[in-house]
Amino acid sequence: MAEPAPEWTAAEEVSGEVCKGPASNVYLLSYAFNQDCSCFVCGTTAGFRVYTLTPHVAEVHRRENAGAFYSRSVPLISMLFKTNIFAMVTCALGDSFQAEQNKIQIWNDQTRKFAGELRSRTEVKGIVLRRDIIAMVCEYAIYVYTLERLQVILHLTTNANPRGLCALATASEPWVLACPGQTTGTVRIQVGHDSCTTLEAHEKGLAAMALTAQGTLLATASEQGTVVKVFQRSDGQLLYRLRRSARPAQIACLAFRADDRFLAVSSSTATVHIFKLDLAMAESGDGEWATPDRGASGDNLAGPPTAGTMTDVVKGVMPSYFHDLRSFAQFRLPDADSDGQVALDVRSRESQIVGPQLAFHKSEHRLAILHFNGLLYECDFRPDHDPSAGTQDCSFHAATAWFAVRPDFKVHSPSAEVATVAGGADEEDEKAEEWQLL
Repeated sequence: MAEPAPEWTAAEEVSGEVCKGPASNVYLLSYAFNQDCSCFVCGTTAGFRVYTLTPHVAEVHRRENAGAFYSRSVPLISMLFKTNIFAMVTCALGDSFQAEQNKIQIWNDQTRKFAGELRSRTEVKGIVLRRDIIAMVCEYAIYVYTLERLQVILHLTTNANPRGLCALATASEPWVLACPGQTTGTVRIQVGHDSCTTLEAHEKGLAAMALTAQGTLLATASEQGTVVKVFQRSDGQLLYRLRRSARPAQIACLAFRADDRFLAVSSSTATVHIFKLDLAMAESGDGEWATPDRGASGDNLAGPPTAGTMTDVVKGVMPSYFHDLRSFAQFRLPDADSDGQVALDVRSRESQIVGPQLAFHKSEHRLAILHFNGLLYECDFRPDHDPSAGTQDCSFHAATAWFAVRPDFKVHSPSAEVATVAGGADEEDEKAEEWQLL
């Protein structure tokens, strides 16, 4: 593929042939932020849509109910940075929904045609890509291809991986890929074609994973969903145990900030957590003791420590949860109950979406929360917060209605008012970024 060149601007009108097919309701099948979190894309029961986050949330492309997407749905989709290249799984409406989910198609939005295809004998569960490679994730195998010529360069065997877990470091050299290993709870880390290591991350099966942009840190969560672990990729050292809650939950997303100082965690519950990755604080334990685990009845299993630091002898006999870091900040979704249930759900019945997807703002101390109720929330946190004062509550900044099932729906302007939370500071508009053409 040629070197990308500027072409589109994010301020353009929504482009493409839209809604020339039957005007039935459109439902959400999948969504994901791009590699630098400047945009996100969603697959729908009628095609796909693309959105930019700056200077505000706006839909910039829609390919639905026309052309190559006439009477077709998109169960899985991933976009390559801010370019015209998209990798997706498509299905014909009216057929068995899983009948065509054994191939990935590469869509070139400049030519409005599919430019290539990757086939598998089994159903595709996930797609990850960067500028040089693309990985096709199936339940028991991952196939790595060159993106330029779509030639297979690696075949990895994994343990059962029904959620299609796979993470790529977007800016590392050589490329770094993390995926489930061949036994339960292990993670395989592949560095380029030849180097491979395996970490024993969890006792239970994996539910989520993420790599930093340079591939230096790896975050993992298990099906239990109570603790997130962060490893140093180079030697496999466990750097942090981050306690999300004593209450089990399905982890939906792990997201590092670009400077690797914060990690955000979303789940099937109504609360999003932000952890500060401060190794000195983690080693000393000052002000960062986790709330003790609770049994099924809700009773404390043990009382809190009496001091911020403890001797190594005492630490050696105390339960491991006393060494877990609690969240630095948290945001409770204003439209969800304690179990994460929302009044409005725009997912299709076939959707595999578990919970919100997360992305940190490029320059502000802000987190974007992409939700399957059709809203994108933005909340602010204070990076200089003293953790000894407890977990801070993120302030609400704005909410944008980005999706609804009506086929003629357009993005609503962001709202800075939510009845249950206080408003945040306004953000100055940024200059619209340019799109790139491959």
